[in-house]
Amino acid sequence: MYCRNCGREIADQAVICVQCGVATTSPNALVQQKSRLVYILLGLFLGGLGIHNFYAGYTNKAIAQLLITAFCWLFVWLLVPIFGLIAVFIWVIVDIVTVTADATGRPFTS
Repeated sequence: MYCRNCGREIADQAVICVQCGVATTSPNALVQQKSRLVYILLGLFLGGLGIHNFYAGYTNKAIAQLLITAFCWLFVWLLVPIFGLIAVFIWVIVDIVTVTADATGRPFTS
């Protein structure tokens, strides 16, 4: 688990964070790590909408992917936005392969 206050990894049975001294018994003291498998599956099935990045906390990237995809689908009849959809698809694949931690720096669980 990770301390909500300082973000350092702490033992599951710890009562306080050794780094900052915050009690782990408070409801907001601990946060769960996000799953890499969930991140990958969201990227594969809903990647064009940026859902995988929303899940990991990368809100700006997620909004950019969502807007590019929405714009391209609105104007798909022009045939030029197909390149935008291809670019977002490549971007999603790169995200799936390279991103190993959420936006706060906590590594994904296996």
